Amino acid sequence: MNALHALQTLAVSVRSVRKVYGDPHSGPVALKNIDLDIRDNEFFTLLGPSGCGKTTLLRMIAGFEFPTQGEILLYGENIAERPPFERPVNTVFQHYALFPHMTLAENLAFGLESRPMGQVLSKAQIAERVREMLALVQMERFAGRKPNQLSGGQQQRIALARALAPHPKVLLLDEPLSALDLKLRQAMREELKTIQAKTGITFIFVTHDQEEALTLSDRIAVLSEGEVQQVGRPEEIYEQPRNRFVADFIGETNFIQATVSRVEAGLVWFNGPAWHALPAQPCKEAQVGQQVTLSVRPERLHLCSDIAADALSCRIETMTYLGTDLQYQVSLSDGTRLTVRTPNSVEHNQRLAVGSNAGLVFERGSASVLLD
Repeated sequence: MNALHALQTLAVSVRSVRKVYGDPHSGPVALKNIDLDIRDNEFFTLLGPSGCGKTTLLRMIAGFEFPTQGEILLYGENIAERPPFERPVNTVFQHYALFPHMTLAENLAFGLESRPMGQVLSKAQIAERVREMLALVQMERFAGRKPNQLSGGQQQRIALARALAPHPKVLLLDEPLSALDLKLRQAMREELKTIQAKTGITFIFVTHDQEEALTLSDRIAVLSEGEVQQVGRPEEIYEQPRNRFVADFIGETNFIQATVSRVEAGLVWFNGPAWHALPAQPCKEAQVGQQVTLSVRPERLHLCSDIAADALSCRIETMTYLGTDLQYQVSLSDGTRLTVRTPNSVEHNQRLAVGSNAGLVFERGSASVLLD
C-alpha cells in the first residue's frame, strides 16, 4: 500500500457515538456524540485529562464497552456490537499482565495458541512468529527469562510484542508508559514510534501527557468532558488551538484580551490596553471591533534590554531557572502579566535583572485567536 492510498483509507471511523452509564435518559454521560476518523497506518492519540472519556472510547473500539448509540467502523465494517474476540484489534494496558510462571517466549506463544482473530497456526508458525516479535522489540536473548527477571521497560516491550503477535489491524494502547520513570518513558516513546512505522499497523494511543502526545502522534484528538475539542497534527494543536481549553491544556500559554482593529490577507490585527497593531494568525471569524481572547506561547515572546521602536515596555517581575530555559514573569504598563521563556544559552540569552525594565517583542503571527 503506497503512502497516498494509506492516507485515504480509514482504519477506524467513530460515528455519532454516545455513551451513557445506567439509564440512557438520566444516567451519567461519558461520551457525547463523538465523530472521529482514524487513518490506516496512523499513530493517533486520544489526549485529555482524567474523566474526559478517552479510555471509554478506547474500550469501545476494543469491545470491552458498547456504545449507547452510534457506530464504530473498522475498515468500513460496523463492529459496535461485536464481542472483543471477534474484533481484529489488540490492546496494551497500563499493567502488562504477563503470566509470571511462563517464559517470555511462552507468554507470546500462549496468545497465538488460543487462535486469536480466527487464525489457526501450526507449532512451527507459532515459533517463527514468536522469534519475529522478539526480534521486533529487540528481546531475542531474553526469550527464556520470566517476567520478574525483567525491568519495567523490558516488560513493556514484551507486552507490546504479545499484542502485535496476532497481527491485529489496529493496536490500542491505554497509557502503557505511565508506570515507567521519566528517562525510560522517553526512550520507549522512540521505540513505539519505530515499531509502529515498521509494522504499518494503526496505533491508537491514550494518554493525559501532552509531551507524549506531541512526540509520538501523527494526529491528536483532544477530549474534554466527553467531547472532541480539536483534531489535528501536533503542530496544529499546539500552534493553532481552537479554544481556551486546548490552548491551556497543551503546554503553557498567555491569555490576552484584545480588540480586533483590522483584518487583511493573511493576518488579523489587534489593539490591547498596552499596545497597538499586534498581528495574529488568520481567523475567518474575526470582525473589526470584536473583543477576543488571544493565546501566545511563552517562547514566542522575546525580551531585550533596550526598548526598541517595535517593542513594548515591560518590567521584569521574576526569573526562574529551568536548566535548558529561563522563565520570566513580566508586567506591562496596564498591569497585564505575561510569561516569557528564553533559551539558557550564551548566544540567545542575556539575563535580565528582576525589577529592571526591558523591551518585549511579539513574534509576527505568534498570537492565536480563540473561539470561546
